[in-house]
Amino acid sequence: MVSAADFTAVCNKAIRTKQCTPQTCCLEQGRMDYLPSLPGNVLYAVLFGLILLPNAFFTVRARTWSFGVWMSLGLIGEIVGYIGRIMLHQNIFSFNGFLVYLIPLTIAPAFVTASMYLCLSRIIYIVDPALQYTRLRPKMYTSIFVTFDFIALILQGAGGGITATADVDKAKSDRGIDIMMAGLGFQVFSLIVFSALCIDFAWRVRQGRRASIASADPMVVEDRYQALRATIQFRGLMWALAAATVLIIIRSVYRLAELQGGFHGKLANDEVVFMIIEGPMIILACSALVAFHPGLSLKGHWEMKDFESLSAQHGNVAEKDVLGGYGSSKDPSHVMIGSAQN
Repeated sequence: MVSAADFTAVCNKAIRTKQCTPQTCCLEQGRMDYLPSLPGNVLYAVLFGLILLPNAFFTVRARTWSFGVWMSLGLIGEIVGYIGRIMLHQNIFSFNGFLVYLIPLTIAPAFVTASMYLCLSRIIYIVDPALQYTRLRPKMYTSIFVTFDFIALILQGAGGGITATADVDKAKSDRGIDIMMAGLGFQVFSLIVFSALCIDFAWRVRQGRRASIASADPMVVEDRYQALRATIQFRGLMWALAAATVLIIIRSVYRLAELQGGFHGKLANDEVVFMIIEGPMIILACSALVAFHPGLSLKGHWEMKDFESLSAQHGNVAEKDVLGGYGSSKDPSHVMIGSAQN
């Protein structure tokens, strides 16, 4: 196992980084100013692998392909990133190790947030079948935030690529760092807007239901999703999304602060802070999302075409002045479609 004691104490600035060895260069001439911990990085790579397995199982079993694929890409990116750090432990001067570490760990959370954005439209249909309280059509939330996520992903990936290939070109490296920061900043902005809209929707639903209870119609028939909304799994999914959002924001703000000082800045070379914030925040976020995987929590209600059909049926009911066997309420959120008998 390589240790900091293996490096020469005197830095040899005449040798380029890619030509360095521990016998000819000091540790500070490496791709970072410290030697990444082997046990810690192996542990994180293994933990992400352990999260990947149940995600793949639930995805295949419940056929939640879109969520599962994006989540898997994020988890694989994390695994590859920590393998890159393991490579840097073996050779801190390795360009390939730095590339494998920097880009995947930077962009992987963007894939995780994409899977989260896909959940929101489904949750809106289940919580608010009549679409009374949402400010936008459910599919618009997905379209808007996945687009935001794609922009953040491109900026972070491009910035990481430019920085990783800059070598001794400081101007190029700084330009790459600025682009990465723009991508991370845009990701934080997207998550904050996402959080605000979720809180606004939850508040409107809560207020609407309070008003409904205050003027309850005894003949109202509850909607078909009432039982699903009451399950621990569904409530857990909503809490998991909330927790994951906060955790990824914390991680992204940390990476912004880290990049502010450059790769040889004080924060970027504090491995203790990195190992406390970068890895655990994403591990906890992914663990929560997989523990309450939508394949389990939504009880088969994932395909958008099913929700479209339900929405159309609600629309037809809402046009009726007399609901007959559906009940006396004109609010389709209280209607159990297809279960009433005339």
